[in-house]
Amino acid sequence: MPVETAPAIEVSQLVELQAVDTQLQDLNELLGDLPKKVDKLRQEEESLINAVDKGKNRLKEIKLALNKAEHRMAEIKQKIDKLKDQLSLVTSNKQYDALTQEIEYLKQEMDEVELEDLELEEEKETLQNDLQEKEENLESLSENLSTRRDRLEDLIAESADKKSELEKVREEKSIHIDPSVLGRYMRIRDARDGLAVVTLDGNSCSGCGFVVPTQSVSFIRKKTLLYNCDICSRFLYFDK
Repeated sequence: MPVETAPAIEVSQLVELQAVDTQLQDLNELLGDLPKKVDKLRQEEESLINAVDKGKNRLKEIKLALNKAEHRMAEIKQKIDKLKDQLSLVTSNKQYDALTQEIEYLKQEMDEVELEDLELEEEKETLQNDLQEKEENLESLSENLSTRRDRLEDLIAESADKKSELEKVREEKSIHIDPSVLGRYMRIRDARDGLAVVTLDGNSCSGCGFVVPTQSVSFIRKKTLLYNCDICSRFLYFDK
């Protein structure tokens, strides 16, 4: 990897620029991550609201169905009682058999309606418990969402000035760095997840672990050399 001599101040400028860029990157990631989390919470809230509304509508349907079933059972019972009263008044076996057959039919219908009523009652109880749990979760989620929104707004407000200040500092530091060096720095930074300047760890690059030649290590320690790692291309510097 080609190297070039450089005064200590130029090495320091790159280190300082990297520090500013790292702060800006962290700030941008923070501001980019929070809205996604808030949006995810909002989607969860909407999903729960829809589920609660759907459950409440189904609960209304069940109550109507239970009401109809109760009325139907009352009607059937009334018909059965009326037919039983008529049994004592019949004068022929044929009439008796017809009334008995009608009573049996009504009893079967009563069994079916009672079974439907039982199933509806079970569904109603399950749905009520589920709705109660969902409404509690919705209340907790809404509070959490409100807190996250407030936090996001506060962070955005607090970070706006800080970001603006960092961008100004970055601009001032960039002006004093040789354009060719700055261009190389930018290319490396973009290719290496925002990290273009790393420390010398013993005699190795702390970015990728590559062992730096002994002579180059000496120059890096004295800050008289701009050295780019042969493997990851990052600028190396010595931090006492």
